[in-house]
Amino acid sequence: MALPPLAWEALARYLAQRQLPTTAARWRPDTPVIGSLEADSDAAISSVRIWGVLERFLLLAASAIETDHPPLAEKLRRASPHWLRHTHATFALAHGAELTTVRDNLRHASVSTTSIYLHSDEVKRARQIGEAFTRR
Repeated sequence: MALPPLAWEALARYLAQRQLPTTAARWRPDTPVIGSLEADSDAAISSVRIWGVLERFLLLAASAIETDHPPLAEKLRRASPHWLRHTHATFALAHGAELTTVRDNLRHASVSTTSIYLHSDEVKRARQIGEAFTRR
């Protein structure tokens, strides 16, 4: 799993709180990473529930910054969990992550799908490299 150090630390704390192994060698693949919100349940939280939690978080964040940053607050009100995914990909690519790494993180089947997150110079550079290696 490709995570930055801060995310690894947060994941380790979360797993420890759930009394789950914190080392990859001891992880059980059938254990959901995000457990149910019910304390006595071993079930995974549903994707619909995660979506709702993230939407509520974005609205709370927008309310918290409304006074100081109205345009950003409005942007957060329109945001969605998918927007966070897009932001992750755009940020990673803009800061030097390889296209194939971001593709794998997003679980895209094709680099061309992931390339929509490239902007301006990155698009031109990716197109030129792609063309250079497809010519015969």
